[in-house]
Amino acid sequence: MYKLDHILVSLDLTDMDSFLIRYSNYIVETFKPKSITFMHVLKSYDIPEELTDSLPVMEKPLVDIIKEEITELIDEQFNHDDELDTRVIVKEGHTVETIVQYSKKNQTDLTLMGKKLGYQGKGSTAQKVISLTPSSVLLVSETTPHDIKHMLVRLDFTKFSEIAVIMAIRLQELTNAEISFFYVSKLPLHYFPQHTRKNEHEIMNHLDKINRKEYRKFMKRMKLNPDDYGFTCALDKNYDEAHVIYNHTLSTGADLIITGSGMKSGLSDIIPDITSEKLAGSDKNIPVLVVKDRKKSVGFLNKLFD
Repeated sequence: MYKLDHILVSLDLTDMDSFLIRYSNYIVETFKPKSITFMHVLKSYDIPEELTDSLPVMEKPLVDIIKEEITELIDEQFNHDDELDTRVIVKEGHTVETIVQYSKKNQTDLTLMGKKLGYQGKGSTAQKVISLTPSSVLLVSETTPHDIKHMLVRLDFTKFSEIAVIMAIRLQELTNAEISFFYVSKLPLHYFPQHTRKNEHEIMNHLDKINRKEYRKFMKRMKLNPDDYGFTCALDKNYDEAHVIYNHTLSTGADLIITGSGMKSGLSDIIPDITSEKLAGSDKNIPVLVVKDRKKSVGFLNKLFD
């Protein structure tokens, strides 16, 4: 899961495509993948036959026309097509389902997607892909620099944290970026109107001691020296971990958030990682890398859909 040999870049025929193609140059130069696939999913529309009969006849199928346009854009802006297996794919279908199925069948290690700034309420496709795809997902905005200097890793001391930490160390080997760890304690103090600023401070001090003890245990389990990395914890009073993580990232100047994620099953329900989905929102422009355990994710999808 920590190899980044096969990269999928999701294009949507907007101005974001040019940025993603240019950013792919940095991905290739840094991660040294074996293959990269640029994909656009053409949504299928049920157009009445009487309407299609009235439309002008195209010389080529629409899929071929779009593929030619994307190929031309890649030829202009992607600099490494001669160095690795480069593919351009245009498919008809449902965007999320097509990306997930392609990633599953072609052993995609990393899916690169865009987060468009200024589009409030958008980003639902990326959020759904994060929930279902077996590959890790990197989301970048139009303002993302082609560099990684400081990675903030979200911890919860579970298996999901373990895969995020291992990926962060792998990326540090490739980029020499700084790594710091962040843990959020969930405590809804608004349910306790009798609490004061003073006892809230006391509660946070107590939680800080507990969390640092758990951090050291976690790092020992990972066979890492806890003193080699920065560790910070914070209190989530409103059950909005993503908001706390994002604000902390802004305050520290980190330029990439790394979080482990995966689907959980509880009784009859399938429980997604809501925090990762919220961090993928277009209102949060810091890049996010959502790390998946590919083998377990594929197994989960097989049980879910087969």
